[in-house]
Amino acid sequence: MSGLELMAYNLELQARADRVAQLEPDALRKDALRAARDLDPAGLWAITEAFLVLRGSRGARVSVQTLESYGAGLRFLLAWAAPAGMSFIRPKPNDGYRYVRHLEASGLAPSTVRGRLAAARAVFAALRWSGATDAAPFTDVRTAGDPVPAWEKRKPYTDRDVVTLLEHADEEDRVFVLLGADCGLRVTEMTTLLRADVHLGGDRPYLVVTGKRQKRQEVPLSRRAEAALEHWIRMTPTYRTYVITVRNRKAISERLQRLCERAGVRYDDRQVHGLRHTAGTRVYKETRDVLSVRDHLRHASITTSETYVNYAREGEKALNRDW
Repeated sequence: MSGLELMAYNLELQARADRVAQLEPDALRKDALRAARDLDPAGLWAITEAFLVLRGSRGARVSVQTLESYGAGLRFLLAWAAPAGMSFIRPKPNDGYRYVRHLEASGLAPSTVRGRLAAARAVFAALRWSGATDAAPFTDVRTAGDPVPAWEKRKPYTDRDVVTLLEHADEEDRVFVLLGADCGLRVTEMTTLLRADVHLGGDRPYLVVTGKRQKRQEVPLSRRAEAALEHWIRMTPTYRTYVITVRNRKAISERLQRLCERAGVRYDDRQVHGLRHTAGTRVYKETRDVLSVRDHLRHASITTSETYVNYAREGEKALNRDW
């Protein structure tokens, strides 16, 4: 979204929440009770969205991605609740645990299960806020531990892989590969990058990206990323708002998968996010400084940055090999 589009979206989001908040307490409770009793997706989402905007930490600036994730989580919960016999007004004590164990048994990734659990908590927090129920079936529920270490997921592409991808890439593919592999952008940061936020030339060319929690942050450009962006922007003068034409996560994943197939580079277990892991791994290899990884990838916690130490150590000879 452009700045104006984002402002318009946030204003409409706040307006929808305000319409719910202005209801008299009895009317709000009546609407929520009906939605909960009927397992009505639209009614439950209206209350949940309003709660997230009015009471959530991000307010009307809650991201589109968060709302989409919570909306999907509500749909998953509703699909399970009816055949499982779960009431949204008077759930049984173990219903929360039953739902999460169902998700885990379905083979979903642990991160996806955590996301579905967060959405379920938000739905019932909204129902409590509206006065429809006092139940909190998900508050104390915890997901099972993830047996796979973080560094075993979405491996980075090697430097050789990146070179091979660039050899087979068209001009636009080249841009998003380098936005990930050199600049460490997340998928959403790639698809929402504005041309007005690309600053080329000078001693320190950079981008301004809108990251998690809608934080605006500067990201330095590598020489080859700057060259690719300059060439792409010059050849597409009619694209006035966004840097690339790919507008969503699925589309950019499909583009990279096709590029990997052409180049003979493995895509499975790496996907688009693996390009960001490439950037973080290279930073650590060149600096041996976890703080540099944190700064380049804009991590909120250095604990996340420590994962890249493990990526960088892969393939190294064991310390005791020659003992």
